[in-house]
Amino acid sequence: MILRILGSAAGGGVPQWNCACANCAAARTGKAPRRTQSGAAVSADGNRWILLNCSPDIGAQIEAYDALLPKAVRETPIDGMLLTDANVDHIGGLAVLRQSGTHRFVVRSSAVVRDIAIAQPAFAPFAAPPHRWIVSTARCEPADGDDEVGRTLNVRAFAVAGTTPGYAGRRFESGAVTAYEITAPNHNERILFAPVFADIDDALAEAIDRATVAILDGTFFSGDELREQGLMDKSARDLGHLPAGGPGGTLERLGRKRTRIVFTHLNNSNPMLDPDSDAAAAVREAGAEIAYDGMMV
Repeated sequence: MILRILGSAAGGGVPQWNCACANCAAARTGKAPRRTQSGAAVSADGNRWILLNCSPDIGAQIEAYDALLPKAVRETPIDGMLLTDANVDHIGGLAVLRQSGTHRFVVRSSAVVRDIAIAQPAFAPFAAPPHRWIVSTARCEPADGDDEVGRTLNVRAFAVAGTTPGYAGRRFESGAVTAYEITAPNHNERILFAPVFADIDDALAEAIDRATVAILDGTFFSGDELREQGLMDKSARDLGHLPAGGPGGTLERLGRKRTRIVFTHLNNSNPMLDPDSDAAAAVREAGAEIAYDGMMV
């Protein structure tokens, strides 16, 4: 399998258009890399691709990676999308891909995410022909009929702790956030894609242990970094994210793993973005990594 990190930032990217924090300033001046909003693409063979979330930056992300470019007029190597949640930074790119014409995308998500998304006029067309929106409730095998996702990849979806988006009431609800385990037939590698979660329950912990590589929620390093930086009077957990650092955070909960851990969906407030910070050092000391745009796994 091939996995490319298309974008590694949380909503708004880095720099964010209305922010002059240290991380945004560093990205604007070239002292740190710019980051688009998070998403990835996965392929069994490098020819046909599935998007893992679809950010508003998807157009630029496609242009930055030759394997995703069209090979003919009105054609795309992208067969569909797996959506983890209904936050705009993870589904906003559907509006960008509205010019798909007769191309058929297969979109997979939980019922909660589908219902929130298709209530928005910009996203509703993806639940109607020629497209197909499938509610992910169980494993999708390669022999699963005409489902392009299932033709080349085995996918297991399962709910993780999380909230609906702010525009949908920000409520904790089963199915508000989904993680995906992805394997390819006749291959031993297993990818876990879980860029958003509010806690690590038994199901998520077991999936991390099974994975060859786990792409995990790195939105915030500390629970109160937004308050401490004067950006917002909310904690990481208020927004549905388990912080990577601190007591009870992801690094402490996981310890050192044989699984390759890669943190993504980094908010512009996150000190992990500064490679010289104590936060970035803590990630390295734990044997984990910080995703960047264009990273190949």
